[in-house]
Amino acid sequence: MPDSQTSYFHQSRTPLNNLVFYLPWLIVYEIGLWLSGDPYRNLADIWLRELLQWAGFSQHLLLPLLSCAVLLGWHHISKLKWRVDWHCLPGMLIECVGYAIVLFGVFQIQHLALKAIYQIANDPVAAWIAEEVSSTNVHHLLSMIGAGIYEELFFRLLLLPVVIWVLLRIELKTWLAYGLAVTVVSLGFAAAHSIGVEQDWFTFVFRFFVGAILSVVFLKRGFGVAVGAHALYNIAVAVLY
Repeated sequence: MPDSQTSYFHQSRTPLNNLVFYLPWLIVYEIGLWLSGDPYRNLADIWLRELLQWAGFSQHLLLPLLSCAVLLGWHHISKLKWRVDWHCLPGMLIECVGYAIVLFGVFQIQHLALKAIYQIANDPVAAWIAEEVSSTNVHHLLSMIGAGIYEELFFRLLLLPVVIWVLLRIELKTWLAYGLAVTVVSLGFAAAHSIGVEQDWFTFVFRFFVGAILSVVFLKRGFGVAVGAHALYNIAVAVLY
């Protein structure tokens, strides 16, 4: 692989570059909700804020600031240079679009399979997003961006590394620890989307695969790309369905 490509794939995974790529998504979401009266917060966002409130912290900006602090701390621990590689950012956005297309392709396959099996027009896979997005407008699109941000923060940036660390501590082989961690976190991701909605196994399996794909994207390409891919996929489904 040419050095330029090797350099890009290394630099685009550094926590600092991921933070810079992540910030515009976070700013658009938080300022957008603030201007609109804060009505459409994502479930993972609500959970994390409730956890902070339970711990005695209720400041509105604390959660987004903590998400940035996690990436800054990660970069510091990694002992990498404090340099932003701006040339990586367009490529990271292109990657997000590519992974979002993959996720949408999985969605389409599942959608067609369910229609063929149940012979219905509005299958449960589309319904779980339709419940959050009854019509396509700015507020609802903001909620889709929020899902990309805070679901990735909760399940991939916070939970997945902890599960991997625990499994490695009990001396599982590395490949097994990573595979098992992705499976466990993806099951949790699918289960979280099933709270308060009618459940069926096809929808659960679909959500599991989405969670697994996003986990692999996070591990291989970083937090920022996972956030962007998740948000763009959500927006695509919201607009087209």
